[in-house]
Amino acid sequence: MTSTEPVGLLNVLIIYERPSARRVVCHARSVSLERPVFLGDSVLPVDSPPGAVTPPARVVRMHRQPFGEFTELPAVWSAVVELEGPDLSWVQFEAKLRAVPPATGTEQGQVG
Repeated sequence: MTSTEPVGLLNVLIIYERPSARRVVCHARSVSLERPVFLGDSVLPVDSPPGAVTPPARVVRMHRQPFGEFTELPAVWSAVVELEGPDLSWVQFEAKLRAVPPATGTEQGQVG
């Protein structure tokens, strides 16, 4: 990924639970007009370097009652967002997160 590609931005509004050090369930709002946040996106702290090789988290679920599950969270929408990663202690109330497409070849496995 280059620094010129659009990124999604999330603001963490509430931390609901931390079932483990590797999983966080929070309520977050998408605040980027450049790009929505997608299921499967890699999530990093907004101040992390753009060329970070190993993203510390991944969006594994987005949902909101009464609408149900989302695969895309557009700007100004908020939802319950579940994140998984090796250590998510950096995901806190009012954290600003950068969402980017997953690294090529790791999860998609398709040549297109």
